[in-house]
Amino acid sequence: MIAKATFLKDSLIFIRNKLRANITDPLSRTGSGNQFIFTSYPRKDIKYPIITVKENGMSTIRRLGMQSELVEMSFPVEIRVWARNEVEKDELSENVFVYLKDNQYGSGSSVDEDMFGFNLVSSVNVDEPGEEGIKSRITVYEYKIYI
Repeated sequence: MIAKATFLKDSLIFIRNKLRANITDPLSRTGSGNQFIFTSYPRKDIKYPIITVKENGMSTIRRLGMQSELVEMSFPVEIRVWARNEVEKDELSENVFVYLKDNQYGSGSSVDEDMFGFNLVSSVNVDEPGEEGIKSRITVYEYKIYI
């Protein structure tokens, strides 16, 4: 469960762990330390593809009543797919979107973690030049959370 005092870290780890459990690694890496989905860009040498999950500029939307300390917040999450080619980038980006969209409700879902109102805000390709350049897509998803 996402704790109100640590909602930022808990939310990102929740999304990362759900994606790790449900998005297939094209390289089939196994074992400790061989994940391909991270909450920051890894410092060690990596093999693409990887996926990073980061917060992207949260903001308060409104206070939830007079004399209430609860607020509704916009919580954008940037999920960036870094891939070896366009096909891999597209497939992983689609898999992430479909998983997040289809798992908003039910046991272990984002709503169970008090993350509501799933929305795809933007999707931008950021490819390095040349055939050997890393291909990436930055997609921003937004949730509403109540703190």
